[in-house]
Amino acid sequence: MDDEVCPAAFLKDRKKKRMMALRDSYGNTASTGYTINWFSHCTSVGCDAYLASPFFTTTEPIGILTKRGCKVNLLVRLCSITPPPILRKAIANPLVRIRYYTDREFHAKLYIVGDVALVGSANLTDSGLKTNREVSVVVRRNDDGFDDLVSLYEMFWSSAETLTADILSQYELAFRQIGDPKEEEEFQFKLEQFVPEAVVPSAKVGSEKVSKERAFLQKYHRKYDEEIIPAFREVEAIFAAFGKRRPEFEGEDPVIEIGRFLGWCRLVEAPGETWKETTLASAAERRQRVLSSLDAWTTSTDTQAGDMYDAEKETDRIHRLRNAMASPEAIAALSYDDLFDALIGVHAFNDRLRHVSGGITGLKAQFAENSLPRIKVTLSHLLYGSGVALNRAYDCIRNEQWKLAGFGEACVMELLGWLDPDRPPVNGRTIKALRFFGFEVHE
Repeated sequence: MDDEVCPAAFLKDRKKKRMMALRDSYGNTASTGYTINWFSHCTSVGCDAYLASPFFTTTEPIGILTKRGCKVNLLVRLCSITPPPILRKAIANPLVRIRYYTDREFHAKLYIVGDVALVGSANLTDSGLKTNREVSVVVRRNDDGFDDLVSLYEMFWSSAETLTADILSQYELAFRQIGDPKEEEEFQFKLEQFVPEAVVPSAKVGSEKVSKERAFLQKYHRKYDEEIIPAFREVEAIFAAFGKRRPEFEGEDPVIEIGRFLGWCRLVEAPGETWKETTLASAAERRQRVLSSLDAWTTSTDTQAGDMYDAEKETDRIHRLRNAMASPEAIAALSYDDLFDALIGVHAFNDRLRHVSGGITGLKAQFAENSLPRIKVTLSHLLYGSGVALNRAYDCIRNEQWKLAGFGEACVMELLGWLDPDRPPVNGRTIKALRFFGFEVHE
């Protein structure tokens, strides 16, 4: 049927269907299609999305994707155009992970959703998606070049830095102090005094020493801030919705009970190497596994389960630990006996008893070889130093200036979690319990 003889209703319906179809290109006009609509046109339910845009000022495309269950990997540039509030809104979405560059050489505008990619000139801004005269071209999985676009995204993603809550707070501080310089180069120079530098792969990274340090920091940020902490927060949300608590923990910080619960699960429900044997699971499956374990936890008659602490002692030790290390001044005033008495409440530190002869007395004598002033300086740096918390943790794990003999990664991360409200306490048992529930976390 020709258009000239079609009924008006048929024409209207056909035009509507044409507007909803995935186009071959977008130019932000009625006739060429608006870039924002691509995110609706291309989206399959539950697919993964990979977005790269140096400028980021709107969460609208992310909202379109996550409402359909898509997991979004977002790569942006921290600059005067990308405001902290929009990043905070995006990072609050549990389906969104964000990495960043500070380098002005990062210009890529590349969006891959399922089997379709969009590449062109449009940033993730209202003007880039709706009003600027942009040119963006659609590439489908069977088209030449699609796999190359995926590889390019993977290269950019693997070299970028993880945007954590700590780094975002530093970015907010930078915005307040820098103001709004007219030159991007000036903003970048000042920004990198607050936020760790992140350069694109084609740019010079710097000395071999700096490159190795950056690689280790990337590893820690991805391990904790992209894997372990989101998994812990998911368990925390399930625990809150479960609505039951053991009477021994009633009225106490829920994180204390969750920490004991995860340790209990590792010992009772995932002993030995059985934690490795469970399959990775969807969010719905993870929820059922956690709920099943919570049922067992709340009815168990043995919360100690072969460990050093029962529920009541667990609460006491965390109070003692937090009081002893409540401030740099509190740490400075501690005697060695009081400091050790607080630290022995850290499960990862207490576990060293298995490797030291002489029990508590032997461990106490061995740890004292670090010297009391050095221990205090390191703990104060870890808990109250300047900059990003995980970077300070890295210092205490790998930097000779700060690290302590007999106080490794698990000790550092668990202690940091008990004192920092923005980070949960994490040790080897925590990680293995989370893996037992089906989370993709790594030791």
